[in-house]
Amino acid sequence: MTISTVLLPPPPPGSTPFDITYYLETHMPLVTNLFSPFGLVKWEVIQFSSPDGTAPAFVVQTILHWESEEGMERANASEAGKMLGKDIGNFGVTMPVRVGGEVVGEKRVG
Repeated sequence: MTISTVLLPPPPPGSTPFDITYYLETHMPLVTNLFSPFGLVKWEVIQFSSPDGTAPAFVVQTILHWESEEGMERANASEAGKMLGKDIGNFGVTMPVRVGGEVVGEKRVG
């Protein structure tokens, strides 16, 4: 059973920019290194934009795919999870909205 966690950080407060370079080149490699032992198998980051130039409700969507719910819970409760939580301020966001659940359908097309 594959479990996915979706993280949706809102835009940073004020004029602080979201540092996508730090997020992709520093934070997400930390996620990979620290959470792989708990069963993290894949992650994806989608950057949002707004066609009319207004700020989107969320700056990115990060999807973490796990081998099991137990592994995900252990990772989040671990020292590694706490360390990653402390790193959030380094790329300019407040705590993300977090939702997740079991992957019940998937298909690659093409």
